[in-house]
Amino acid sequence: MRLTFRLNAVAAAALLAACSAPQRPPSPAAAPPQAAPEAKVAVAAAAAAAPAGGKQAKICSLCHAPPAAGTIRGHFDEVAFKAKSFQMKVDADTEVVTFDPATLKVVNPPEGADLEKVLKAVRKGMESKVDYVVEGGQKKVTTLTLKPKLKVAEEKQVKTAELEKLVAQGPEKGKYTLFDARPFPKFAEGHIPTAQSLPFPSFEKEQGKLPADKGSLVIFYCAGVTCALSPAARDAAEKLGYTNAKIYHEGLPVWSKGNPMALEPKLLKEAWMDKAQPIVVLDARTNTAGGVIAGAVAMPDTTPASLGKVAKLKKLKPPVVVYDADGAGSAAAVAKALVASGQPAMVLTGGLAAWKGAGYPLAAGAPAAEAAFTPKPKAGELSVEAFKQLVAATPANVLLLDVRNADELADGAFKGSVNIPATQLSSRTAELPKDKKIVTHCSTGVRAEMAYNMLKGAGFADVAFVNTTVDFFGGKAEIGGE
Repeated sequence: MRLTFRLNAVAAAALLAACSAPQRPPSPAAAPPQAAPEAKVAVAAAAAAAPAGGKQAKICSLCHAPPAAGTIRGHFDEVAFKAKSFQMKVDADTEVVTFDPATLKVVNPPEGADLEKVLKAVRKGMESKVDYVVEGGQKKVTTLTLKPKLKVAEEKQVKTAELEKLVAQGPEKGKYTLFDARPFPKFAEGHIPTAQSLPFPSFEKEQGKLPADKGSLVIFYCAGVTCALSPAARDAAEKLGYTNAKIYHEGLPVWSKGNPMALEPKLLKEAWMDKAQPIVVLDARTNTAGGVIAGAVAMPDTTPASLGKVAKLKKLKPPVVVYDADGAGSAAAVAKALVASGQPAMVLTGGLAAWKGAGYPLAAGAPAAEAAFTPKPKAGELSVEAFKQLVAATPANVLLLDVRNADELADGAFKGSVNIPATQLSSRTAELPKDKKIVTHCSTGVRAEMAYNMLKGAGFADVAFVNTTVDFFGGKAEIGGE
């Protein structure tokens, strides 16, 4: 059935108002908007079936009061159409919810009227809200509300072209101060060059970073047009007397598609390397005598052969940082070429000179010839190699759980595996043993991860999943595209 999407203007306005003024949560005494008769019936039914309490990510509390029963606020994660489910990230937790394509309402959808296209167009990590009812032990979504674009007056904005010119000049010559209003861990993942970290959640504590001259140009940015942090930071600065405080409203998502980001040596060392976070480090120097940053890969030019070293990793979406001798050489050109090819990239501020100046070690020898990247496993994720070993010889204390739909089994299944489709799992957990390790798989890894989260939520302690493709041809399995 074709789904008709409705833009709930009242809900969008309420969400906009809440996010535009995080210091003033919406009053619980505010009168609700009038709904159509059929909507009132749906709301009443939902309220009757809803659980006792709502749930929301910590960052959502900056803009919103505690959620009502049957509401989850967080970040959209993965969608599995065959399982008619999607995941929401709520801080460290994962919520798996189901939906009926014939009845799901999407508020503020991306362009298009086809549900599959709409959900595929939702950016992973996008701020979202779901309202749900509980049916058969499952959370069934009635409405998915995607965060709308925040309206910011044109005179309060700095556009991308203008910011590019300022960044090229630098703060001293351009006479500006640029602040990243996102939480510091996000800043440490890469930021706009010349920016300082001033997270809005700790604005009052860190406002001493603001310039002494309250008439100077102060610019705030965050995660784009749906992010309320930079508008809130600008308003807070204006209340302190800053008369030329503005917002780069398009934010990091637009900047990173057209320009390299920046990363200081301290952040590369402490936020990435010390925490064993995988990252591709590229050495753009032609003369690498004297040592390199550990794990660096040679990238002395922007020829197709050189860029191809990173292009082959594109599906893995690796973070990439490029360095040269002093930050003023070829690193910027290499990073720009990578960005132009569709690969976001960062430039190491100050280059190798700044790295050495901070007292950080160098590795002997030349940089590696080829790039490699292994994403950090998610919680519960089993490596492809370990999964292959289990398939080849499944121990007695391990159960392989196939969560594909029944019609997908026609081409084959693993010997000894148990099939419970992801759509039925929450109501059939009693069929599974709790004294065995349960390893879930599907055809792509998406439903397998959802099944893992469902089982963990149901109290199964020893669970894992494999995040890779599993295809069967004539009864023979191909794992990970082998």
